[in-house]
Amino acid sequence: MKSFKLLLVLSMLLITISCSEQKTEEVHEPEVTTTVLDNIKSAFSEKYPNAKDVEWKQEEDGWEVEFELDGIEYEAEYDLDGDWLNTEHEISESELPEMIQNTLDGEYTAYAIMEVEKYDSREGAYYEVKLRKGGDIEEAKFYPNGKIIAPKDNANSDKEHSEMDND
Repeated sequence: MKSFKLLLVLSMLLITISCSEQKTEEVHEPEVTTTVLDNIKSAFSEKYPNAKDVEWKQEEDGWEVEFELDGIEYEAEYDLDGDWLNTEHEISESELPEMIQNTLDGEYTAYAIMEVEKYDSREGAYYEVKLRKGGDIEEAKFYPNGKIIAPKDNANSDKEHSEMDND
């Protein structure tokens, strides 16, 4: 009987130690995440010191932050190292550069503009335009000079614009 009690006490002690080690590991992981987030928050605050209503979301490959600046809603992306990747915000069709509007008038005449976003990135500015033609929806990206970066097919309309990729 004494052997049984001793075995029971040792088993419980072993389980307690095992659970304690797991808790220690779980506590350690969020500290790393918090440090990265602090670095990103610092970089963000330096780039956008007047940002308001800031909301952070961790993504698989970095961080996304939604914020308001001068009454306009923005989204910025940072990689896992805290480096800024891009910032985007919605604009009206009338705010598109004239060269992009000319490209749309020539290449996408049958499409209606649904949404326009302006991106600022490390590589420079570009615009993304969401277009609709019947049931087809396509997103096309443009440099400010009107040159098409890439139509992004969302509704199997690739064939219609494939020759534009080579321009």
